Amino acid sequence: MTTVSNVAAARIPRHLQFTYLSHGQRVLRYYKKACRNYEANAGTLLDAKMSRIELRAKIDANKDEKDYVKAAKMLEEAEADMLTKWIFPKKNFSPGGTCYGRYIYFPDYIVDAWHGLEKAQYPKYFATREIRKLEYILWWQKKYGMGEGAEETVTQETTQKEAAQ
Repeated sequence: MTTVSNVAAARIPRHLQFTYLSHGQRVLRYYKKACRNYEANAGTLLDAKMSRIELRAKIDANKDEKDYVKAAKMLEEAEADMLTKWIFPKKNFSPGGTCYGRYIYFPDYIVDAWHGLEKAQYPKYFATREIRKLEYILWWQKKYGMGEGAEETVTQETTQKEAAQ
C-alpha cells in the first residue's frame, strides 16, 4: 500500500531529500565537529583533551535549559562561533584508509644483517655497497675528523684493496 507521502518521497532524488534533526542530534553533531577541530589543531593530546573537557562542561551547563527557543539560539551561536574558528584539519583521520601504510620504510642497515648466502645472490650490488660505505666513511672523516679513541683511519688505499677483493 502506497501513501501520498511515500509516492512524493519516491519522486524526490535521494540527494535532495532533507531529514530534520532533533535538538539533541544537532548538539551531538556540533560536539563531534568541535572535538574533531580541537583534535586536529591542538599542539598536544593534552591540549586537545583539555579543550574537549571545557566544551563538554559548557554543553553540560546548559543541558537542562527548559526554554527551547533560548536553547536553539545558544546552539546556533555555538555553531556559528565554531565556523568562524574552524581551521582546516592538519591531521589525517583515516589511519585505516586506502593509502595508509602502503609504503613500508626499509632502513638501509637491515641489509647488513643479511646472511652470507643471501648476499651471494647479489654479488655486484654488495661489492658496490661496500665501496660506497667506505667512501662515506672517508667523507665523514674528512668533514668531521676522527672521533676520540679512534685507532684506525680508513684511507683511499684500504678502499681500493676492498674493491679489488
